[in-house]
Amino acid sequence: MVQKVIHEPKATLMSADEVWGDAQEIAAVLRHNLLEAEPVVKLQIPFSSFLSALDSFSRDELVVLRQRLEERLATT
Repeated sequence: MVQKVIHEPKATLMSADEVWGDAQEIAAVLRHNLLEAEPVVKLQIPFSSFLSALDSFSRDELVVLRQRLEERLATT
């Protein structure tokens, strides 16, 4: 059997029951997030309509849009 080493020397190893419990908690959170997520749809609209909509956004709305775009670009 291969000897396992803790990557943080002062940390204690979790028992199998603790690991299983953590995994179940993570799965429950992911299921909850999936159920609460907003539906995602692709809009097939002319680009000029999109630009026209942007022109009607307030500064605060544009800031939110910029933040969302930056998040999206960071994941691609």
